[in-house]
Amino acid sequence: MTTLFYIISLKIFLLFQIMAENLHRVVENPKILALDDARYIAGKFDPAQNPEFISFNSDSSNKLMHLRTEVYIAYLKMAQAAEADSVKLTIVSATRNFDYQKELWENKWIGKTAVDGKKLHLHIKDPQARALKIMEYSAPPGFSRHHWGTDIDINSTESEYFETPEGKKVYQWLFNNANKFGFCQTYTAFGEKRSSGFHEERWHWSYLPTAKIIWEAQLRNFDESKIFKFKGYQAIRSLHLIEFIRSVNNCIQ
Repeated sequence: MTTLFYIISLKIFLLFQIMAENLHRVVENPKILALDDARYIAGKFDPAQNPEFISFNSDSSNKLMHLRTEVYIAYLKMAQAAEADSVKLTIVSATRNFDYQKELWENKWIGKTAVDGKKLHLHIKDPQARALKIMEYSAPPGFSRHHWGTDIDINSTESEYFETPEGKKVYQWLFNNANKFGFCQTYTAFGEKRSSGFHEERWHWSYLPTAKIIWEAQLRNFDESKIFKFKGYQAIRSLHLIEFIRSVNNCIQ
């Protein structure tokens, strides 16, 4: 067994202890939001202050990340199994609350972050067309599954990585094994089962035992008139956002 294997095992053990210690504090804690609470679904909370979340350092940087504790435990078990098969998994993005997603979105909207090598505010003047371009790979703030603490990006958020020998090996392992640990590739390639919505993301994996509950509540309570304000939010209202939310892979065979 490798050192990494033992480290992951220790992390899992300690996390179970943390969950047990926190259990009695969760029931009446005002910082706990129900999974179907509109604020939770929209990411209008601080995961660092939520006892149901765990904080951890990214393996690829010193960046502090957050996930729901049960999701992180499931991920560690998956990473441990992958390590046994000589496949290394790393979380490169985890929970992003509304403010975090708003910054990512608006940076693309105003051209601070290039999209396909272009500054969109200069190349796409029409607001709806610009929003659609951003929505190829980024959900509007308030509607990202990354708000929930259930979804992770693994190893890279660049499609090119998954065309390399290493990337192909990682993806094939996830494709064959992630479901054993509760994870599902949210955005698969367009085809018979998923013909529209966000583009394929081989890096984006969702912990379904929790995420499916939140997603179903999001669909039940969806109301375009209650979109929180951000740059370009007016354009979103005419783009049938509900179809983007609905068009996901739930790993149902």
